[in-house]
Amino acid sequence: MLMPALKGDIIKQAYYELRISGMTVDPTPEDTEVGLRKLENMAADFESRNMSVGYIFEDQPDPNSAFGVSREFWDAFALNLAVRLIPGFNKQVPIQLEAQAAAALSGMAARCAALKIRPVLPPNRQPIGSGNERFGWWQRYYQSNGALPPNAPGVQTIMQGETNDFAESFESYLRTEEIIASYEVVTDIGLIVVSMSNNDPVISYRLTAPVNQTSNILQQVKVTITTDLGRVEIRVIDFQVAPRIRVGPNVN
Repeated sequence: MLMPALKGDIIKQAYYELRISGMTVDPTPEDTEVGLRKLENMAADFESRNMSVGYIFEDQPDPNSAFGVSREFWDAFALNLAVRLIPGFNKQVPIQLEAQAAAALSGMAARCAALKIRPVLPPNRQPIGSGNERFGWWQRYYQSNGALPPNAPGVQTIMQGETNDFAESFESYLRTEEIIASYEVVTDIGLIVVSMSNNDPVISYRLTAPVNQTSNILQQVKVTITTDLGRVEIRVIDFQVAPRIRVGPNVN
């Protein structure tokens, strides 16, 4: 099973694209620190342009922290990070690398835009038509399919049939020396919590969206923590279930 990437893995891949890692020498700790800072700033830049792909921001970034972005976007981050690192070495961006980075970024932007297209639900007074009757039951009008997720950068996305890792950081909430004593992660019925863990100050959890879960509707995850000081913090995260991508002639 492919393990989730760490931020340091993406930084190493970026330096590899610059032929600094792997083919010549490994990046120094200073190079990694610079790469981490630029990675955080680049992810914030992407987020501001409505490319929210699950990157886990931290008040104190660590290269050994989970990256949070699904594998399909790893190259977009690594290639574009490489482009942003090159000026620090007083070199010009190679044309081929620039083209690869631009193509990967364009693909990620297009995918994010497609996932944010909000379907318009039919009004509940619109007749469904006789051709849409099934299995002998009869219904005159369309019924509501559930609430649509808000059109905001903070909405997380999970695809039908996908199992993925997410995390919620409480570092900015916790006081000095305050710790998470207990926690709970609950979801709407359309999502399944596979596992959860307390990596104080971060609560990590793994979700599954069943293949048959209706797409493009709002699902919510509630993360509740209780600290050793008796304080309780509740976070509600909005999720959109994206339609499953079917590839190949025999995919169901």
